[in-house]
Amino acid sequence: MKKNYVLNAIVGMGFGFPVTLLSMTLFGGFNGVIRELLIWMIASALYGVLSGVLFDRKNELPLIAVVGIHFLGCTVITMGAALLSGYVSGIGDVLPVLIPAVVIYAVIYGICFLLMKQNEKQINQALKEK
Repeated sequence: MKKNYVLNAIVGMGFGFPVTLLSMTLFGGFNGVIRELLIWMIASALYGVLSGVLFDRKNELPLIAVVGIHFLGCTVITMGAALLSGYVSGIGDVLPVLIPAVVIYAVIYGICFLLMKQNEKQINQALKEK
């Protein structure tokens, strides 16, 4: 039986990160660092919810539309978190956040696409063997 340690680590971070922020707040008091981490933790949760809603198998939209909507949603979440964190002061100076966000999105999308293709090959190979 194959263990999925990466998934276990992600679940552990999902539970551990809020507990860590709570512990840091209780031990050292709420401060700017905790505020910023809290903002990005909430943004991360929103990324996950958005992904779950859009990439649901029951979704009837074409994949390109789902990816486009997902990208726009992630961009809005990122810009909101950047504004709340004080990285940008308004819409006029979004490029310092937007450019890295687009690059990060492209890298993550590329990794997911390659993993999807790998799974596709494994499924096709399993079907050929039957």
